[in-house]
Amino acid sequence: MGESGDRPGARVVEQAGELRSARLESLRAVAALAVLVGHVFGQAHGYRAEETLGTLGDRILLGGGFGVFLFFILSGYLLFWPFARRDYDGGPPIDLGRYARNRALRILPLYYVVLVVVLIFTESGGTANQWLTWATFSENFTTDRSDVVEVNGVMWSLVIEIHFYILLPLVAYGLARLARGSLARAAALLGAVGLASFVLRYITLYDDAGPISPLVDYSLPSTFMFFAAGMLVALLRIAWQRNPPAFIRGPLASAELWIAASAVLWLLLFDEYSRGWLAAPASALLVGACVLPLRPGPVIRLLEWKALAFVGVISYSLYLWHVPILEQLGETSWEPESFPGLLLLGLPLSLLVAALSYRFVETPFLKLRRRWGATAARPASEEEPPRRQAAAYEGG
Repeated sequence: MGESGDRPGARVVEQAGELRSARLESLRAVAALAVLVGHVFGQAHGYRAEETLGTLGDRILLGGGFGVFLFFILSGYLLFWPFARRDYDGGPPIDLGRYARNRALRILPLYYVVLVVVLIFTESGGTANQWLTWATFSENFTTDRSDVVEVNGVMWSLVIEIHFYILLPLVAYGLARLARGSLARAAALLGAVGLASFVLRYITLYDDAGPISPLVDYSLPSTFMFFAAGMLVALLRIAWQRNPPAFIRGPLASAELWIAASAVLWLLLFDEYSRGWLAAPASALLVGACVLPLRPGPVIRLLEWKALAFVGVISYSLYLWHVPILEQLGETSWEPESFPGLLLLGLPLSLLVAALSYRFVETPFLKLRRRWGATAARPASEEEPPRRQAAAYEGG
C-alpha cells in the first residue's frame, strides 16, 4: 500500500514526481474552488448580507468559504494516517525530522512568495508591522477581525494548519500512550477532545451570544474539531481493514450513499450558517467515501478525473493567489459587475496563475523532499522507484 492515504488500486495523479490519490486531490480541488466561488460571489455583491443571503442558491454560493474546513479535515486524515498506522496497525516508525522538513517545504516557500508579492504590489510596500506580523504567522493573534484578513483573506487558515503540524506528533504520542494500542479507546479520547473543541466553537461563534473574538475563532482549539474528524476517519479505516463490519457488504457500503449524506448536511449548513459545525461530519463523510472500503460509484469515478485532480494538485497556489487576484480586479475599471462575469474572468485567471505558481514556486521545493524520502520509513520490500513514491504528508 502506498502512502498517499488512499485505497490501493485507486487512481493516482502526479505531484512533483510523487503519486497522489486522485480522489483526495479532487476533494482539495472542490474545497479550493468552493472558497474561490464564495469570494467571487461576495465581491460581486459587495459582501452585503441583505443582497446575498436571500435564497438558498445564494447562500450556497456565498457559503463556499466553508470549504476551508474540508482542507482541515483532509489534513487531519492525511497527516495523522502514518501516526495511526504506526501506533495501532504495526506501521513503520516516523522520522520527525523528515516530517518537519516535509511540512516546511510544503507550506513556507509559497506562503512567503505570496506574502512578499502582496505586500510590495498591493500594500505599497507594507508597513513594518505587516511584515513582522505576517512573516511570523502572527496575524491570528488580534482582537480585530479586520486585521486578520488585512493582507490576504485566507492566510489565517495557514496559521492554524501550522499549529496543527507542530502539535500533531505530541497529540499522536499522548493518544497512543493513553489508548495503549486500543482503537476504541483512541477514538473515544479523540472524540472527547473534538467534542470539547466543538463546545468552545459553539458557545463563542455559533451560539450568537455576543461579539466574536478572532482570538478564539481563528485558533486551533476552536477548529480542532475539524482536524479530529479527519483523524477519526483514519482510525476507522484501520478498524475496518482489520475487521470489516457486516454492513459494508450491504446497501450502506455504497460510497455514493455517504456522499449523498454529506450533501444533505451541507445543505443544512447553507440553509443556516450558524450550523457551520456541520462542515465537520459533512467533510468526514466525503473523505470516508474516498478512503474506506466502500463500493465506488459514478461520483467517486468523477473524483478520479485527472483534470479535476490536477486542480487539486495546484490547489494550494489557487487558494493563496485567488484573493489578491480578485481584489486587483476590483481595483480596475473593467471589473465585471455581475457574479457570472466576475467568475468567468476571475476563475481562469486564478487557475492560470496557480498553475504557473505550482510549476515555478512549489515544484522545485516539493522535489527537494525526494532527497530524504517520505516521513514514514518503509520496508525495503515495499520500496518503489523514487519517482513513483507517494509522499506521506500532503495536508493543507
